[in-house]
Amino acid sequence: MFRRNPLLVFVNLPGLAIGLSAVLLLSVYLKHELSYDQHFQTKNNVLRLYNAVTENGNTTNYAICLRKAYTEIPSRVPEIRSATQIYNGWNTTAEFEKQKFPNVHMLFADKDFFDVFGLELIQGNADDALVGEKNVVITRSTALKVFNTEDCVGKVLNVSEDPVTVTGVINDLPNNTHFNFDLLLSMQTVHPENWGGLELYTYFRIDENADLASVGEKIAAANNELMKPWGEPFSLTVETGTELLADLHLHSAVDFDLSPKANLTHVFIIAGIAFLVLLIAMVNYINLYVLHGEKRISEIASRKSLGATQSTLSRLFFTETSVISLLSFVLALGLTALVQPAFARLMKSQIELSDMFSFSGILLVMGILTILILVSGAYPSYYLSKLNLVNALKGKSSKVKRKSTLSRIAVISQFSISVFLISALVIVFAQVNYLKEVPLGFNPGNVIGITNLNNEVRRSASSIADELSQLAFVEDVASSDHGMGHGSSGQGIKKYGDPGNFKGINEYRVQPGFAKTMQLELVDGRYFNNSEADKRAVILNEAAAKMLGPDVKVGSLLDMFDEPLTVIAIAKDFYYIDHPGAPIAPLVLTNYRTNVNNLYVRTKEGTTSAQLAQIDEVIKSYSPELIISKFQLTDVYANKYTNEERMIKLVTTGAGLAIIISFIGLMALSVMNVNRRKKEIGIRKVIGSTESQVVSELLKETFILVLIAIAIAFTGSYFTMHQWLQHFVNRVSISPVYFLISAAFALFIGFMAVGWQSWRAATRNPVEALRYE
Repeated sequence: MFRRNPLLVFVNLPGLAIGLSAVLLLSVYLKHELSYDQHFQTKNNVLRLYNAVTENGNTTNYAICLRKAYTEIPSRVPEIRSATQIYNGWNTTAEFEKQKFPNVHMLFADKDFFDVFGLELIQGNADDALVGEKNVVITRSTALKVFNTEDCVGKVLNVSEDPVTVTGVINDLPNNTHFNFDLLLSMQTVHPENWGGLELYTYFRIDENADLASVGEKIAAANNELMKPWGEPFSLTVETGTELLADLHLHSAVDFDLSPKANLTHVFIIAGIAFLVLLIAMVNYINLYVLHGEKRISEIASRKSLGATQSTLSRLFFTETSVISLLSFVLALGLTALVQPAFARLMKSQIELSDMFSFSGILLVMGILTILILVSGAYPSYYLSKLNLVNALKGKSSKVKRKSTLSRIAVISQFSISVFLISALVIVFAQVNYLKEVPLGFNPGNVIGITNLNNEVRRSASSIADELSQLAFVEDVASSDHGMGHGSSGQGIKKYGDPGNFKGINEYRVQPGFAKTMQLELVDGRYFNNSEADKRAVILNEAAAKMLGPDVKVGSLLDMFDEPLTVIAIAKDFYYIDHPGAPIAPLVLTNYRTNVNNLYVRTKEGTTSAQLAQIDEVIKSYSPELIISKFQLTDVYANKYTNEERMIKLVTTGAGLAIIISFIGLMALSVMNVNRRKKEIGIRKVIGSTESQVVSELLKETFILVLIAIAIAFTGSYFTMHQWLQHFVNRVSISPVYFLISAAFALFIGFMAVGWQSWRAATRNPVEALRYE
């Protein structure tokens, strides 16, 4: 079979292998996403609380709750077996015997944490490991890194410069867990009873025999009562809901979580691309296999004349398709193993190739292979075994000689998919570039951020800023509690003396110099200064001023903590959390707290390694052992396009695979078409057709089919991308230019695939084609 038509090897084998590899990667990725939190024994008995908070018609779903959700709800709902809350900590530095371990992540939890999630300790007593202040349970990997042993219960570890006692060691949680930690500190360490806001993730383990739906309703009703006193002063409406632990990663309703939840858009994109690439490969294979039958007409007829039945011929064809499919599958395994690490990095998932060889993975792969053999073998088997015996013995078939409808379908489907992906890619690329050109409202260029500060640096932040300002290459220095481009605090605000309710607003706590260093553009007013009066001053963004009313301006008094705060400036809106595709929420900059978690240094131009070393030298003069963590503020905002950049890479990959398979398939079809029409071409040349006329005739049908495919693709692409663009506040208009670029590219691909074979056929000596007639 392979000797008779090498195109089946050089086209179908790699084409099917690429399609199967795409499906295999999808299966591994989906298995990873579906496995989140499934390792918890209690996954089907744990409910997590969330609050849907509505203000001015806009609803945000928060997984964080009041402390009262933990202290009061269990006593109201008897079906609750145990409960815990988690407070999301931060990356910090741990220290033991003067050895520092930076970037360890800590969480805080209540004493029943281990019962709620069905976890056991490998060292220590789970019942009291998180009882009391400044107790910590550490993971096995952290214990080995810090103490070189798991037997470390009772040892004292400094965390954020505070001593804590190790009370237990636990096995590391798998990467497919919606939360993770290196250190788990007792909740009493941070005294959450003093907090009045939404801060804590709340989980309830329900009795196994209880009706989860009914218990969930009881928990929601109890929490709604607790939330009324919290929401009413801010004119907020709160509706509580519960979510099953097993469903959190894929189906959580919350907008912010302990870890990024599954991006269903990416799942659908990957699934769609895998399906489309496999579809192109299968259409290619079936089409070429049927056309390959033209060379086997006499063989098929001879077999039938010698008594071969349709079932015998069908078995022959299914055997051949099985061989090609199995070889393609083996090649696909190699391709999958080769690209899996790059795919894992692209999706930022801890996916492993070994997942494919689980029981469910093997079943999926075998199912795909069986379907592939049945689908790819059924049509050729039926079509070729039905050839007319008399005509076939003459080496002719009226069915085969007619212009194949299947060939047309193949070309149209392949190029419809390819053009759809190309045009989608062009629009996504244009949208991302457009967002990057939208002004941020401040200038992040040449700003170096410094984090991982310790108490010595925090206390000396003002002096450090003064010294850094003396460096010749430094333009401005600032410090803040909240990090630019990161999360904010939520507060309630209203006009001072206004009897109305508070309105929700985001808060950045900063020090004098922050707004100037960030080069915020002011509509009116001035920046903070170091005066005592400015500790009771605020700067609003335009969105906040608009929310509070048209009479709020510089000099207005506002109420946020039951004392008057003076508006000293209104800043133009700037993107302080998200990128320009998202709306800008109201923000207030305050100056009442001296806590410093971030330093910012604006340089006059790009910094050299020597200049960065000078910055480190100044800071370390106050804390020699500090492990300094620096970053460019531009990188913080560049990273906000991660999802969009990932989508570009996914669509680019899909379009590339579709183009490659379509190009190879069309080129193979061109070879077969030219061979089938070589006598016609010879006759045309004998009766006077020029080479250009012959080429034009051979190209005409292909170009017509490609144009039909372009029209189909543009329709689908327009509606799909129009819906996608609605997710952005700032967005491009879908221009005909985007489609013209895609069309030109598709026509170029078609010309390259068909043109060379057409030119060879047109320039061939007609005697070669007619000598045997």
